Amino acid sequence: MSTSRDTLHLLLLTETQNDAESLVSLMRNSGSATRAHQITSLADLNEQLQEKSWDLLVAQPGANSISYEDLLKQIKRLNKDLPVILIAEEVDAMTMEAAIRLGACTIVPIDESNLLLLIIQRELRHLRARRELRTLEVRIRDAEKRCQNLLESSKDAVAYIHDGMHVYANQAYLELFGYASVEELEGMPIMDMVDSSGQASFKTFLKTYHADQGSNQELKTTGVNDKGQAFPMLMSFSAATYGDERCTQVVIRTNADNSELEAKLKEISSRDMMTGLYNKPYFNARLEEAVDRAVLKGAKGAVLYINIDHFGKIKSEIGINNADTVISEISNCLKSQVNDKILLARIGEDIFTLMLMGADAESALQFGERLRDKIEHLLIDIGNRTVTVTASIGLSLITENSSRPEDILQQSHHASDDVRKQPGHERGNGVHLYLPKEAGEIQQAADLQQTLADAVRNNSFRLLFQPMISLRGEETEHYETLLRLHQPNGDELSGGDFLNNADISDDLKRKIDRWVILHTTKLLGEHRAKGHNTRMFINLSGASLTDDTLPGWIGVAINAAKLPKGSVIFQFNEEDASRLLKQTQQFSHALMEKGIPAALSRFGCALNPMQTLKHLAVDYVKVDGSFTQELGQNPEAQNHLKTLLEGLHEEEKRTIVPLVESANSVASLWQLGVHFIQGYYVQPPQAAMSYNFSDENDE
Repeated sequence: MSTSRDTLHLLLLTETQNDAESLVSLMRNSGSATRAHQITSLADLNEQLQEKSWDLLVAQPGANSISYEDLLKQIKRLNKDLPVILIAEEVDAMTMEAAIRLGACTIVPIDESNLLLLIIQRELRHLRARRELRTLEVRIRDAEKRCQNLLESSKDAVAYIHDGMHVYANQAYLELFGYASVEELEGMPIMDMVDSSGQASFKTFLKTYHADQGSNQELKTTGVNDKGQAFPMLMSFSAATYGDERCTQVVIRTNADNSELEAKLKEISSRDMMTGLYNKPYFNARLEEAVDRAVLKGAKGAVLYINIDHFGKIKSEIGINNADTVISEISNCLKSQVNDKILLARIGEDIFTLMLMGADAESALQFGERLRDKIEHLLIDIGNRTVTVTASIGLSLITENSSRPEDILQQSHHASDDVRKQPGHERGNGVHLYLPKEAGEIQQAADLQQTLADAVRNNSFRLLFQPMISLRGEETEHYETLLRLHQPNGDELSGGDFLNNADISDDLKRKIDRWVILHTTKLLGEHRAKGHNTRMFINLSGASLTDDTLPGWIGVAINAAKLPKGSVIFQFNEEDASRLLKQTQQFSHALMEKGIPAALSRFGCALNPMQTLKHLAVDYVKVDGSFTQELGQNPEAQNHLKTLLEGLHEEEKRTIVPLVESANSVASLWQLGVHFIQGYYVQPPQAAMSYNFSDENDE
């Protein structure tokens, strides 16, 4: 929504600080890194609106003696596009109607947090769409200016036709037909540009073209100029917009021989050389046209993404040359199943796509199943052996809701990957229709719960280690351990994907945390025994912060691994600490009593982060990654980070900045006095503690 795609800038007007913190927590729990400000007066609102860009205002009417009517008037006066959502103890239809008439989005009962979150997400989507629309309008105006300049200087004769009449013609078009100005052509039928000998065929062509408007078509005919002189011409027709009106662009070339050569070259450039099928650029262009027809005229269709299963393994077994034979045989098989109205293309080494216009979901699935069956029963002779293959086919629909062609292709790709998630299709060989993520979420949560329980039981989690380097010359090595879970479909889940998932039970999260502690301390003990002075950060979920027995268990685990005090730092995030402040306070002090350091991560997004910090016994503070993403792009965010770090250093906390990806960021952070940095600029997470810290120390 803002400079950083992950950061939500939120204004709040609430009766109490706790109410505001609850709203910030609600947004953070939904996955948004949040910058929030609590409004204290209308003057404060005026200052915030003029100095910064905000995404949303959530207000309790009457809080701080500010009426929502005054809020809305102030926003309108400053001409700000800022959605306002009101929250109240009681909501009635008349009050809601009055608020909406004045410009509020809606009123939500204050205790309906799930409903409030849905409405906030809806309004943010609408805000994003409005911002994108304004950006696109600017780009369109710029593109129209450039197109007009190109038209005027073009050597090709170009005209725009609406209802058979000229609305624009460039200079080359005027010269071709012998007219002095566009005004002479305005309102003149294009039929008058065609010699009488070709007018009958021209009428027939136009009827066919208008029946399938949106496609590019060409016609060879005879033109006639103002003196009655006839000449051969090739007319190219395509849908266009001129002066905000839908019309037809006509491009005329008079050298037929060159046009034929150009057409042949264009045809060659649109083909895959090995199979003779259309290639990816051509398929994407036709898909874009299909989406335009769907949006403007209600056309429908489907894209099939055909991915040959385990092709890499097949290629390694039979060799590269024979693999080409396999691809050719599959393409011939697919060709035999399509007609001229079906667009078939090869867009990757082992990936074919097919566009089926006029098809609904059911007929497209049936067609996909027929293709899958043909591929499965295809016998390919390679020397002295016969090769068989299977395919995973993903479908996505082209409808009036389709606005981005690349999204449709991406959805069909996801659907192809999802074939392997279906029971009985772990190795592919299936057909699957793309569904939005919401579909089947309950079953997915149950499956994930079982997968995680099995991973704990079978020790099938994977640990990665990412170094933190000191900007102050400290020689001790620091790593953070990161949790990963490999899935049957080849994907890998990070610890945050399931430890922050509300559908996973707290009991299971605690078991996972203990698994990580046990295995990490064991590996750290082995690493330190080789002479390394290494400290390790281990993340804990919110569920573990409520486990009174965990600090004692941690002490036993550290002793069992023969680790000195201070070599393991336990890290929990600000969101969990704010939500479970009393439990986190007790937990952090219990660790401190045992000589075990603690760290607070994702810091700085609460309304008053320093207030939370005062209650906790932590030695390290890792700021939220959204600050790094905005560094160098948003001066306001950089100043915010500077102020935040100054406050932490005054409290004698050791600071860590994550997600560092460039040398420019390092220079800025060094000037801000940061203790440690972490990110891909230093090193991506690795399976071993292999970073060479001596290089940093040498510098």
